[in-house]
Amino acid sequence: MKHLKVCFIGCGDHAKRFILPALAGAEHVTLSAICARTREHAEAAVARTGARRACTDYREMIETENPDAVFVVGPPKLQFETGMFCLAHRIPFFSEKPCGSSLEEAEQLVSAAEENGCFGQVGFMMRHSAVIREVRKIMANEPVGRLEYGTVKYFTSGPYRSDEIYGMPGTDDLSWLWRYLMVQAVHPVNLAASFLGEIREIVPEVRFAGENLLLELRLTDAEGCRFRVLLHTFVAPGYGNLKFETELFYANRGMIFTDAFHSLEYYPPEPLRPYQESGNGNSLHWQFASFGNNNVKMGYETEVRYFLDCVRNGVQPDSLTTLPDWLKTMNILNTAFQTVKKGNPIS
Repeated sequence: MKHLKVCFIGCGDHAKRFILPALAGAEHVTLSAICARTREHAEAAVARTGARRACTDYREMIETENPDAVFVVGPPKLQFETGMFCLAHRIPFFSEKPCGSSLEEAEQLVSAAEENGCFGQVGFMMRHSAVIREVRKIMANEPVGRLEYGTVKYFTSGPYRSDEIYGMPGTDDLSWLWRYLMVQAVHPVNLAASFLGEIREIVPEVRFAGENLLLELRLTDAEGCRFRVLLHTFVAPGYGNLKFETELFYANRGMIFTDAFHSLEYYPPEPLRPYQESGNGNSLHWQFASFGNNNVKMGYETEVRYFLDCVRNGVQPDSLTTLPDWLKTMNILNTAFQTVKKGNPIS
């Protein structure tokens, strides 16, 4: 297996809790340097991870180290600028979402990747989570038929109206809505879109209620499959991401229901029978191991390993969290935003 040299940018909470531990578990990888805004933070990260060098200038770090790949975990502006810099140097990069704060920046990243023959991967960990990978196995191996209808529910404690985070200021309705789309809605919308073909209709409904926001987004693809994404912040601070559920209904009457990252229920088109005849069919139940690796369960370790494998192979498949996939998600979010801004539906 080819040994890889990587650089890492960002030493915030998300990097420390999820991405750096996931990278630490990867085999045949050397973390050559870590970059942070301050020397103190960079050196603390080096002490924790065993990286070889602490840096405060990511451009100098990348040009000096000439790594095989770069990881960046920070605000959208940093992630976009780093992505463009890496692509210009033909270095694959992994960026947390969102890797930019506008549709135009997503388009620039896709164009730069095509022009330079390079790629980036966006951290849509839901797509790599253990439970969604099990859903994909069922869809590939069971006679469920075409997906006809699905839902995603995602209820979170924030970001509230006053949470001016990710370097995206503003507490008016539209500024807050765009920040919410970038910070929270981006994950479940990307997941919903991954089950659909070419999107033909996007219908958003938004309710602003003081510090809270409710968003319902209905997506329809060219084949008529529909997906409903329901999100809101009517969750008190401290509960975190309280609920994440999906419901999938198929043409042959198969059904799949997932509960957060923990478990799923699969109801086959032909019901299973219990050992004791009662006339009722049974479902198949899958559950992640109680003491399993949380970074695998939530998809962080899996997405990092997937990216590193793509770097080793020199090419990234088009179907999973690529820059074009990010652009598709941004098109959905931007259309929803413009619909609300104009005050009438857009198809």
